Amino acid sequence: MSVTTQASSRELPGALMWSLLMAAAAVGGSLAFACITPFAAFAALAAVTQKPRAALGTMALIWAANQAVGFAFLQYPFDASTLLWGLAILAAALLAAAVAIARLDQGRRWLSLAFAFAVAFAVYELALLIPSLFTGESANFAPGIIGDLAWIDLAWLAGMAALHEILVFARWPGLSSLNQPA
Repeated sequence: MSVTTQASSRELPGALMWSLLMAAAAVGGSLAFACITPFAAFAALAAVTQKPRAALGTMALIWAANQAVGFAFLQYPFDASTLLWGLAILAAALLAAAVAIARLDQGRRWLSLAFAFAVAFAVYELALLIPSLFTGESANFAPGIIGDLAWIDLAWLAGMAALHEILVFARWPGLSSLNQPA
């Protein structure tokens, strides 16, 4: 086995564990904050710390975990409206991650993270605003509410980025510091 193959075989489980750790954090957040999951924060962090395909997969995993918590523990009603909103959230989360991935500057990862978060947040909220206009739920997008959500997402982003850097310092396989190019 070559050195490259050995390194790859160690990095894959580490990278997969990072995805699972982000999903677990989202589950904890969903339980603590009644399913206010900071999808934009996770989209930006996944975009900066993972390859594009893995980042999109991580977002789908986080969405699935969020939905599982909602239906299993938070008594989401099993009706058409809830299911359609769930799909809208998935589409918005994937779109936010895709836009964050597209806007990356690999040379400056901290700056990329900040910019990826800004575009991911804007795209995520706009993607959910559109269906709300048809369902009469656009009051949920009042500036004060969006501002509160932005602060929640920003706090999650800071916390998860700090956790990422701690794991890099602890030599978690498959992760590279946000201080270095990917």
